[in-house]
Amino acid sequence: MEKIKFITDTACDIPLSTAFAQGVEEAPLTVTVLGKTYREGYDISPQEFYQLCAKSKELPVSAGVNYTEYHTRIVKAWEEGYTAVCIVCINARGSVSYTAACHARDDFFEEHPEARDSLRIELVDSRTYSIAYGIPVMKAARMAKDGKSLDEILSFFDDWFDRVEIYFCPLTFEYVKRSGRVSRTIAFVGDALGIRPVIHIIEGKTAADAKVRGNSKITEAMEKIAASRMLPAGDYGILVGTPRELAEDLERRLTRYTGHPPAVVESAGPCITINGGPQLVAFCCLNRVLRGEYGITGQLYRAAGTVAGAAAKTAAAAAETVAGTAAKTAAAAAKAGEELLKNVADKLGRQQTGPEEK
Repeated sequence: MEKIKFITDTACDIPLSTAFAQGVEEAPLTVTVLGKTYREGYDISPQEFYQLCAKSKELPVSAGVNYTEYHTRIVKAWEEGYTAVCIVCINARGSVSYTAACHARDDFFEEHPEARDSLRIELVDSRTYSIAYGIPVMKAARMAKDGKSLDEILSFFDDWFDRVEIYFCPLTFEYVKRSGRVSRTIAFVGDALGIRPVIHIIEGKTAADAKVRGNSKITEAMEKIAASRMLPAGDYGILVGTPRELAEDLERRLTRYTGHPPAVVESAGPCITINGGPQLVAFCCLNRVLRGEYGITGQLYRAAGTVAGAAAKTAAAAAETVAGTAAKTAAAAAKAGEELLKNVADKLGRQQTGPEEK
């Protein structure tokens, strides 16, 4: 049986103690606030970060996982006799962590060429954020303990990341304004009118799914989104900053809809807080269909393309047939018209000649 070491990063928002209990290691991202840099999860908790954010006039900044953090963990896994290392990273488009992991893997094999035959290293770009990749990493660790192979686990990751979506709602536009995601005017008007946008993150891209007035409508809007897209039997999770009462209401609603509780309810870590603010509530879930090339959605797109192509050919053939028929009809009509005109002319000619005058 394979001995697999799972490594992820602290932006997955799974507490270090929970990850450690599953044998999962978390490499830290760093956050800088009020002039001091902290290792996320190691040096500062989410609640401590919220307090510092309230004091800071400048937007805190985050940095991806350092190359050394990955390299050290890969060497350690090899020395401890692991046969495989699986590194699952935050969305590669939004962080340098994935690139750092790639360099760490390549350098390790250059330094230890003898390990090529004994250690397999797989890197997974989650294409998402927070618990949307934290949940499957924890599940993968349990799968490995149950005897699942790395290939089976990678297949599980493919399915998960082709389905997973995040929906979050910031209770203020302050942080999305400061991070440059909306203009100052939109932020001012939105806050003045009490507008609360429910924003989705799919394949690392964001867009607003709903807008409600006031906090009381947020969880209702999220429940409606879940009912329209969510795979009820799938794992889901809830993420929250300071509005704990909203998270509790959302948990009740989603538990009622799915018939089972969330896999996790976690505090939003510094990295996601920087973008949405401490006053945030969110959930992640699996869509009912796959988005990937080999998923149902991909098949539908290809089928739609085939149907569209067939329809275009049919339409062209029909147009050609209609055009041909119309041309023949027009020619026949023209001929009939000519004959009619000739007959009329003949009759008129006879009428004009008339009986001879006496």
